[in-house]
Amino acid sequence: MADFKTMAEGGEPVINKYEFDEKLMSLSDLKTKSFTEYSEEWAKFIFSNRDSKNGGSVHNYDIVYGPIANDRVGRQIANLKDGYITFGMFMERLKYIEGVTFQYAFCTELAISKLKRL
Repeated sequence: MADFKTMAEGGEPVINKYEFDEKLMSLSDLKTKSFTEYSEEWAKFIFSNRDSKNGGSVHNYDIVYGPIANDRVGRQIANLKDGYITFGMFMERLKYIEGVTFQYAFCTELAISKLKRL
């Protein structure tokens, strides 16, 4: 991704590597939320954050873990937001997106402080 971005926008690619102890998700003072699959709850969470009036987060979690809302998912979110599809259609289309990968979102300074730079 760094190579692609620099080809498109110029500059030199920079990659930072960090380690995160997943046990901290349940053994620390962090407020966390995990989604194990595309679900209605996940979709509503993603949609509400993408539809935020001020562009900010609409939750108070330190870390959120779940499926990546990549460009393909983002297109469906836009279709839903613009009224081109119903929520039921949105959920049905998510079922057919291949290559589900998961990500951590470190949403607060407390969460970021738990990362170990490599």
